[in-house]
Amino acid sequence: MISSGLFVNLCIFSFFVSIMIAIRIFLLQRLAHKYKWMSGIYASIVSAILMVYSVTYQQITYDLRFLPLILTVLYFGYRAGAVAGITMAVCSIYLESHWLLTILILIFTFLFSLPLIRYRKQFSLLKQSLLCFFIHFIVHVLLTNYFWNTPIQSPFYSEIEYLVFGILGLGVAVATIEFYRKFYAVAEEAAYAGSDSCKDEEDSFFVRIMKKELEYTKEQLESFINHHMDAVIITDLEGRILRVNEAYEKVYGWKSHEVIGEKYYDIAGAFSEDVHENIKKTVAEKEAINRVEVVRARKDGSLVDLRITISPIFNGKDELVGLSGVCVDISEAKKAKEELDLLHRRLKESELKYRTLFEYANDAIYLLEIGSDHFPSRFVEVNEAGCKRFGYTREELLSMPCHDIIPRDSDIVQKTVEEIRNGNLSFTLQSQFTFKSGEIKKLEYSGKLFNIENKKVLLIVSRDRTEYLKTEELLQKSEKLAAVGQLATAIAHEIRNPLTAIKGFMQLLTEKASKEELTYMNIISSEIERIEMITNEFMSVAKPQAVTFQSIDLQLLIQQVILLWQPQATMKNIFIELNSYGEMPFVYCESNQMKQMFINILKNAIEAMPSGGEIKVELRKKDNNHIHIQIIDEGVGISKERIKHLGEPFYSIKEDGIGLGLMICFNIIQQHQGTLSIDSEVNKGTSVEICLPLE
Repeated sequence: MISSGLFVNLCIFSFFVSIMIAIRIFLLQRLAHKYKWMSGIYASIVSAILMVYSVTYQQITYDLRFLPLILTVLYFGYRAGAVAGITMAVCSIYLESHWLLTILILIFTFLFSLPLIRYRKQFSLLKQSLLCFFIHFIVHVLLTNYFWNTPIQSPFYSEIEYLVFGILGLGVAVATIEFYRKFYAVAEEAAYAGSDSCKDEEDSFFVRIMKKELEYTKEQLESFINHHMDAVIITDLEGRILRVNEAYEKVYGWKSHEVIGEKYYDIAGAFSEDVHENIKKTVAEKEAINRVEVVRARKDGSLVDLRITISPIFNGKDELVGLSGVCVDISEAKKAKEELDLLHRRLKESELKYRTLFEYANDAIYLLEIGSDHFPSRFVEVNEAGCKRFGYTREELLSMPCHDIIPRDSDIVQKTVEEIRNGNLSFTLQSQFTFKSGEIKKLEYSGKLFNIENKKVLLIVSRDRTEYLKTEELLQKSEKLAAVGQLATAIAHEIRNPLTAIKGFMQLLTEKASKEELTYMNIISSEIERIEMITNEFMSVAKPQAVTFQSIDLQLLIQQVILLWQPQATMKNIFIELNSYGEMPFVYCESNQMKQMFINILKNAIEAMPSGGEIKVELRKKDNNHIHIQIIDEGVGISKERIKHLGEPFYSIKEDGIGLGLMICFNIIQQHQGTLSIDSEVNKGTSVEICLPLE
């Protein structure tokens, strides 16, 4: 069996427990601040020695290596136990082949022992140690017999032996340590006794050592209290002040001799009830009150913000004998925090205002990072209007390179780069840009160049000026039309009066004229009628005439106009062709105005073809509500720069033109709620497209 090997382990373990107590006595308190860590290391050394003297039975190793670990956890806490456990695991890796089993037993023993922390005060140290070992024993049996790959053939007797020797070892160790602790408590009382009966004992070697240890501890405690940067106060259970340090005098303004012996809540004044409650709570629960923020009164009546920690003081018998308080002056910190909170709040409000202004602005706003070559490299930020304009989401814009969205050779980029290279930190430009949707917009954008985190960035505020420029153009045309109207009214009025007299006298002369004279009279009359027609045209420009809309056959009306111009077209070797695609419905319009419009357009087409050619007039039904007319000639064409001015008063590309014909055509189309567009190419011809509603 394994009894002999475990007995050797028990003897070694008991010996090292005694050695530990001897070291504790003779080293006094000089290594007290390192004592817990040293205890953990010492326990791991003892465990390693016990591993060396282990006994193996049925491929399973038995020893008492876990007993030092259990004692370390119970007497010095889980930190020292963790040091011992980690060191023991490392030793197991070096000393054993089945080291993984040892580590698993160690881990699960620790985990299942953690609930004991909550209830440890309800049990004596002997019971706690036995409970921990019993947990370890169950983990050991389960892992070695049921979860490990080396099953024991007859485990009952060997496991019982291991359990018995483990309990015996813990009992001996706890009894030895507890005896030492009680003996130490008696020696401590003897060292402080002032009676003559104790003088002989003080001469003993042991008591002198205890006295030196206590004196050293007292010196350390005095030094800690006096040199603590925060106010420290020690009271008895009734709140009577026993000790304060210099920092207390600075914080509260009371001298130590003024407060010692006084009850703390009497000095607190208006805050006495609060202080009394804190003291009662600490005494009742025997637990510390940590980092509570309170307001207290100084000696001069001023208030101070403090963060206090009240801790219970126990004697060697775990009896509550007093309270200690540490008071940290947080007035400056609290004031700084309030100022910082105010600053953060203002910054947050300011950020919210600017963010709202940025996000909901009607203009597109972009923040672009500028590369070393002065070209925009990426979008840093963009608002909602900017996203809609480019047709991307914010995430897409921020993730895409700038040149994928705005080509480097575009006019808008070239102008911007030129401004940056010239050293202009702010500028305003106008440009035209074609967006992803194919829409062309005229933009006015302002740029501001600055640095953010050592990076050069450009803030762009872009405004769509397309509709504004169109409105401005329409306003200019309207002003021209108003001027033309006034001029036409004046001219027509001045011409009509003498024209009426001439016309009347010509009628009288016609009655008495000879046959030869009558020929000339007829020519004069036709020219007078032409002048009258031009005058009426001026008047129609100045003052629109009353019109009568009715459903007419537009195809028939165009045939009549073509017939009217056919002789002149034939003379210039021009062929006019009318093509109708499908059955044409009637159009609700004013027939005289329609006729005048088509006369003007065909007249322009014929005059644009001095070398002859072909004019095509095509009609087709666009949809159920519109009809489409296209007039195509093979004339000299019109340049792109001139097309945009067509329809303006007195603007004509003909030498003898007055620039009123197309203006009248545009007005007629506008009255009929239709559209008229002109497309032309120099030396190839012109196409006029008209779209009219059926009703």
